[in-house]
Amino acid sequence: MFSLKSLLARGRNRRRKRITRLLMSVREFERAILKERQRCDRYQIQFSLISIELYSQDEKYRREVRELAKILLKRLRITDERGHLAKERIGILLPHTGRAGAIQVLDSIGAIAAQREIYFKAEIMIYPQDEDRSIPESEDSGRELEPVREGIRSGVSAESIAWSDSYIRMQSTQYPKWKRFMDVTGAFGGIAIGAPILLAAAIAIKLNSPGPILFKQRRTGYCGIPFTIFKLRTMVIDADQQKADLMESNERDGPAFKMKRDPRVTTVGKWLRAVGLDELPQLWNVLKGDMALVGPRPLPCHEGDQCNPWQQRRLDRKPGITCIWQISKSEAVDFDHWMRMDLKYVDNPGMISDVRLLLQTIYAVVRGRVEH
Repeated sequence: MFSLKSLLARGRNRRRKRITRLLMSVREFERAILKERQRCDRYQIQFSLISIELYSQDEKYRREVRELAKILLKRLRITDERGHLAKERIGILLPHTGRAGAIQVLDSIGAIAAQREIYFKAEIMIYPQDEDRSIPESEDSGRELEPVREGIRSGVSAESIAWSDSYIRMQSTQYPKWKRFMDVTGAFGGIAIGAPILLAAAIAIKLNSPGPILFKQRRTGYCGIPFTIFKLRTMVIDADQQKADLMESNERDGPAFKMKRDPRVTTVGKWLRAVGLDELPQLWNVLKGDMALVGPRPLPCHEGDQCNPWQQRRLDRKPGITCIWQISKSEAVDFDHWMRMDLKYVDNPGMISDVRLLLQTIYAVVRGRVEH
């Protein structure tokens, strides 16, 4: 026999399962966004993503999630998707929908939610970004709502509606523990083993040419966040000033710059590059968490800003010291092919692939075939 308490509990569980089916899981929703983004890159169309964060907590939060799920079921098109985002957010994916359409959908949802006393803050992200639209500065976020947003004034606070000035990221907020363990262990081991080599290289750099031992540069990191990368200096100190005069000799297509016989490289620098020792200081970047041992190589900020939207998806993973491109056997990989190699890694991460890439990198360094 079943007690009344157990029967009520079963009923609650069934209701929860019905509501759960109304919203995709975080992983399912991420896959849906990734698929839509790839479709937009292929056909040059646009989609919108609405991120909703409820103000309530605990039991009230769970009740309002169920209510909001029911609202979305009635108000969205059959082609739209709805699901959970990281950090207790609910996402709405609107294929083939631009800015105006996303605002209209949010208007409708916000008006109904306000009537039921469900209050939330929302963010609309457009992919790819509208080229002819200026993005408001963060300090202007408290200004009056535009007339088109008037319908959700009571349901959404004015300061919470924002336009994203970055690309839509498809990455879990939690960095894999196994990868961080590998990064820290490998970085500590590399620094311990490479310390005498770094000392010898530092002395050689100082004796060979005037200037600092380390080269620092701002690069585009994870989710587009800039960071400072460290390398052993392999060029003369005024290399950046000379770059403008050498652009006609650039052997790399796309925004990147590459010369096999770059006159700015010092004598010691040529040797350091040949064996890949100039990258050793980036182990400090790995310890800091700016980089990983394995991941797409970070581009200088001015080059990263010139990448196409589909190429920016490489920023969904933390940049690394080595990746598929570094160990490529081709000596003349064009920029698009380079980006596709990075995306291949982004779409297929894993411990086994990371270990394999690290071993292949060591082999490439021994043979002097690592790319820079």
